[in-house]
Amino acid sequence: MTCCSHHGSAQRELDPNDLDDISAFNIHITHSTTEACFEDLRHSFPHHMGDLHSLYETQKRMAQLSGLYPEYSDCCIKICCCFTGKYKTLDHCPFPDCQEPCYNASGKPRFRFQHLPIGPWLGALFRNEETANFLHYRSNHTLNQNHDKTSDIFDGSLYRELCEQYVKAEGTTYSHKYFEDPRDIALGLSLDGFPIFGTTNQSAWPVILINFNLPPDIRTHLTHILCYGVIPAPRAVKDMDSFLYPLYRELVKLAAGISTLDLHGEELFLLRAFLILIFGDMPAIAKIMRMKGHNGFCPCRFCEIHGIRHPEGKVYYVPLQQTEADSCYDPKALPKRTHQRFLDQAGEVVLAATNAEEDRLSTKYSIKGIPLLSLLGSLSFPSSFPLNFMHLIFENLIPNLINHYTGNFKGLDSGSESYQLSADVWSAICEAGAASGKTIPSSFGASMPNIEKEQSSMTADSWSFWSQHIGPVLLHNRFKKDHYYKHFMDLNRLIKLCLNYDMDPADIEEIRHGFAKWVTEYEE
Repeated sequence: MTCCSHHGSAQRELDPNDLDDISAFNIHITHSTTEACFEDLRHSFPHHMGDLHSLYETQKRMAQLSGLYPEYSDCCIKICCCFTGKYKTLDHCPFPDCQEPCYNASGKPRFRFQHLPIGPWLGALFRNEETANFLHYRSNHTLNQNHDKTSDIFDGSLYRELCEQYVKAEGTTYSHKYFEDPRDIALGLSLDGFPIFGTTNQSAWPVILINFNLPPDIRTHLTHILCYGVIPAPRAVKDMDSFLYPLYRELVKLAAGISTLDLHGEELFLLRAFLILIFGDMPAIAKIMRMKGHNGFCPCRFCEIHGIRHPEGKVYYVPLQQTEADSCYDPKALPKRTHQRFLDQAGEVVLAATNAEEDRLSTKYSIKGIPLLSLLGSLSFPSSFPLNFMHLIFENLIPNLINHYTGNFKGLDSGSESYQLSADVWSAICEAGAASGKTIPSSFGASMPNIEKEQSSMTADSWSFWSQHIGPVLLHNRFKKDHYYKHFMDLNRLIKLCLNYDMDPADIEEIRHGFAKWVTEYEE
């Protein structure tokens, strides 16, 4: 038995001991055992496991067998940028407040960003019969599409419009259309800062790829996602494009197609893959889209609604009614950004004659430059950057609503309204919520912490459960006026509609009009 190694190098025989190494490595990965545990098992049972290699040797052998070798890009020691693309020839960080050298006295890189190539990963999927069968989910779903239901990304207009277009990448238009081959793969990119030690000043940025060709019930399983790389970021990344540049180069090649073996069809074919969605938290998306984000004058990536700012604050807010003299924005007819307008505005910023003019235009549009990934024709700005429901609702809206109810929203009081709950009432609600775990089956999820005392322990899943199941019971008859409870329950109903596995056109219209009405009533 033979196995092809990386970049077409000579085939190597599969040693019988490799099967034991593969099994041991699979257990190590599946159960996240430590290196010490792996080594202890080898030495504790030498009569059974004496032929197993060390974890280091096993990892090297797995890379040889899989053909999936990590690649490295030199980067700033302070994680400002990667020395790729326009920075490739530099020997120091280009940002004025850093200027750290790229190399040490011996001429070696001071820091490197490790990333996994996606071509070998995607190609390997077609050499496993079970996985190759799963990959037909996209084409089968498209073939049997029910236009009366929306149950996946492939039912949306973004995907359907792409299927009618010829592939474009880096200024080249190809003779094939998007997804015309049933084996063409649709990819999603997830990027989100993660506090690795439970503190926000020590964060990392996992860059994760989701294979949409797989069925929805398995595509986000750990087995089926690819962690392209992890950007360590004790400080904020200043140029995200530079870290994504190697991925971009691969996506350009995959737009044209790379020769791959289809084991099931026993043939070579041109494997093509297209990035069609990018999602994550707001700071991450702002970096990829090269926008100012929530601190910009036009903070929304979907529309050009203007922000207003408190004289003593720095953050812009975007109420529909901005001043007494202004007409109110219609939440169902906001001034939406379009792909071409976004790129035209980005181009204006880049071509500004002076730094002052560049700053003025950047502030006006909340766009700082042309995003690298806009050179991929499969992405539409901003349609390909949907709002992440977890961040938008469960990690922002619900906690902020609680802060309103308890008088802790950014130092603001309730004004002339009376929606705030008294301290005693809120304490009783939180105690009852924490006690609910005794009567709710564990299959519903983890027990609810006491929000008043442990709000930092609340996860998106906790907020989801609280807003859908705990809140409706414990907030009933707690407000001085019933219409505040009704306002909360309207949100509860909309959340449940959004979480349905499939929707018909009436559901989508109800969600659209329902949220517009909810926000209008919130401001009133």
